[in-house]
Amino acid sequence: MQKLSKFLALTSGIIACVFLVINIVDILLGVFSRQFGSSSFVWTEELARISLVWCVLIGASAAFYEGDNMSLDFLVKVLPPKFQALCKVLAFIIEAVILGVLIYYGALNVKGGWTMKTMALRIPRAIPLMAVPIGMGIFLAVLIAKFLSRKN
Repeated sequence: MQKLSKFLALTSGIIACVFLVINIVDILLGVFSRQFGSSSFVWTEELARISLVWCVLIGASAAFYEGDNMSLDFLVKVLPPKFQALCKVLAFIIEAVILGVLIYYGALNVKGGWTMKTMALRIPRAIPLMAVPIGMGIFLAVLIAKFLSRKN
């Protein structure tokens, strides 16, 4: 399970980096086209938004794997070991349920987004919306694998 968790986190981190590079290049293209050209490309703002959303939602699982997520665990650390273990199990259950809800409702949004197109790129709105169920699905897989491979 530890290897699976690490693989998923590494893969999602690499994919997030690719989207970040796309975002940076796109923003620079938009800035240079406005400064040195007569006008800007219409699609740069939309591509920047979409690539940033994908970067964040795919990269979230890599950040979680590395422990870079926000948590309030200062109270848990002062509890006896049995209560610490209980808190970790409860946290896992709450996180898994929230991710499951995000995946479910994200998938419903994707299902309804195939008929609509984005304004500038004219791609189905489902493509940017897929970042939620895919990103949270990877996050859930990393969460489960990390939880199952933890040392008690």
